[in-house]
Amino acid sequence: MRTIFQFIRSGLHLPDCFRRGRSNARRVTQVARSTQFADHWHFLSRFAHRPWTIGAVAPSSARLARTVINHCDLGRADTVVELGAGSGAITGLILRRLKPGAVFIALEIDPKQAQFLRKRYPGLTVCCESAENIDACLARHGRTTADCIISGLPWGNMRHDLQDRIMSEVLSCLAPGGKFCGFAYLHASWFPSSRAFRQRLAEHFSRVRISPVIWRNLPPAFAYSCG
Repeated sequence: MRTIFQFIRSGLHLPDCFRRGRSNARRVTQVARSTQFADHWHFLSRFAHRPWTIGAVAPSSARLARTVINHCDLGRADTVVELGAGSGAITGLILRRLKPGAVFIALEIDPKQAQFLRKRYPGLTVCCESAENIDACLARHGRTTADCIISGLPWGNMRHDLQDRIMSEVLSCLAPGGKFCGFAYLHASWFPSSRAFRQRLAEHFSRVRISPVIWRNLPPAFAYSCG
């Protein structure tokens, strides 16, 4: 028994396939950590250049991304639009949830972020455009409406006139019965612009759902879904 225990602890005589498996697992973990660090560094650098259009110092966490996407019903959507895709924290999850043949368009106003998205997700349709131009982006890809519009925009940082223009685009481009989903940061909830945004949602959608606060996000945030 002691010999067996020593054999297990030492790992000196483990079959090659087990040693390779452990080595591969460590390599995958290292790559994931490296990618995560690169994403955070890229996001922070873009925040330093354009704080008002980005609105956060770190990409959305995996938990926040899942919370947003879980309310989007992507399995039924033929056309999906993401506003303010950033470094792609939510974009990757959208791509995994889309049904075959669905059209997905990511809008990102920052050219550096748009370039980063194209490299990170080869084949992704990225429009380096303001969210005021949803209609034009859809038209360029043969669509008139979207079944789901997912927002990563910092509504709390926006002027009221810009909010009006973007919300008008969202409402005119959202298909009947479509979903408008996104997230907002907890610290910005009391900003006048955030209160104005919530009022707009209440006026234009019959149902607005708010998730519990996702504390494991920087900064803490919550998701919303409207339909």
